[in-house]
Amino acid sequence: MDKSETQHKPKRNYQPLRGHLVRLLPGPADLASRCPIVLTERDRLLLAAVHQLGFLTADHIALAFFPGRDGAGSAAHQRVRELWQWGYLDRVQRPVAPAIGGSRPLLHALGPAGVPVVAAQLGDGTSPVQRRRLDRLDDLFVNHDLQAAALWANVAAEVRGTLVRSWRWIAERELRARGERVRDERSRHWLPFLPDAAVELTYAEGDVQVCLVEIDMGTQPLRRFRRKARAFELFLESGQFARRWGRDTFEVVVLTSSRPRLEQLWRACREDVPERRWSMYSLATFDVLRPAQWREGSGFLTLDNQWVGLLYDAAYPSDSCAASDPTHPTGDPGA
Repeated sequence: MDKSETQHKPKRNYQPLRGHLVRLLPGPADLASRCPIVLTERDRLLLAAVHQLGFLTADHIALAFFPGRDGAGSAAHQRVRELWQWGYLDRVQRPVAPAIGGSRPLLHALGPAGVPVVAAQLGDGTSPVQRRRLDRLDDLFVNHDLQAAALWANVAAEVRGTLVRSWRWIAERELRARGERVRDERSRHWLPFLPDAAVELTYAEGDVQVCLVEIDMGTQPLRRFRRKARAFELFLESGQFARRWGRDTFEVVVLTSSRPRLEQLWRACREDVPERRWSMYSLATFDVLRPAQWREGSGFLTLDNQWVGLLYDAAYPSDSCAASDPTHPTGDPGA
C-alpha cells in the first residue's frame, strides 16, 4: 500500500476495548449534524449521575430524568445522543452472539467534555473527577454495575411526588475509599464493611432511612455472602455504624439473579442475622428492577416473610399509601 492510499484510508469510528467491548466515536456525519448545545441543569445532574454510577443506559436516564411526558424515552435518547456528539458522554457497545442477533443497550460513561462540568457541579473539597477506564471494563462487572444503576434509576423515579425530602446514592467507589472494617472475634479476622452501594433517604418529618445494597450475580460462593452479612451485623453491634455514619441502624437490600438463588440467600441470612433484625433485610430478584414491576410495589421479601416496598409508608400521602400485594405468597421462599 502506497502513502497516498494510507492517507485516504477512512478513520475508524470505534475503538476496540477489552472483551469485545467497543467505544463508539462520533463519525463525520455525526459531527456534521450536531446542533449548537447549551447545557441545562438537568444535563449537569445527568452527567454527575453518570460519573457517580460509572455508566448508565439511555433507559436509565429516561427513567430518572425524563418523567411524566409523552415521548420521554425518545427525548432522553435524543439528548443523550447530542451529549455524546459533543463529547460530554462516551458510548460503549457490548457484544452480542451472532446466533442471537439483536443488540444490547449502549453504555454511557463520562466523556472528556463532561469532566469540568461535573467538577464544577460537585464543587471544591471533593475528589478529582476522572473518567472511567473503559479499557478495563469486564462484561461480568458491567452486568453487576448495571443492576445497581437500574436500582438507582427506579429509586430516582419513585421519590418524585413522594414525601421524601431528599435522597442520595453512595457508590461502592466512595464506600471503598472509607476503608471501614470490623473485627470478627470468632474468626480472629478483620472483615471489610463494604456494601455494593448505599441509599440514604430523608423524609418530611426528618426520619432517615439507610439501605445497604448488595448485588448478587449468583457467581460467588455462599460463604462469601454470609461473611459479608456477618460483617454488616458486627459493624452495627460494635457501634461503629452509629459513630461513623451518624445513624442508629440500617436496612440491607439484596438483589439477585434468580428465585432459587434468592431462596439460598434468604436461608443463609436467617442463620446469620439475629431474629430481631429479620425485618431489616429485604430480598428480590432482578425482575423487580423492571419499571412496570417496580411500580406494582411490595416486590421485596423480608427475612420475616413480609412482602414490602423499598420506601417507608411515610413516603406516600395517606390517601395513596402503598399496600401489601395480596397476590404474593408468604412463608419460606423455598416452599
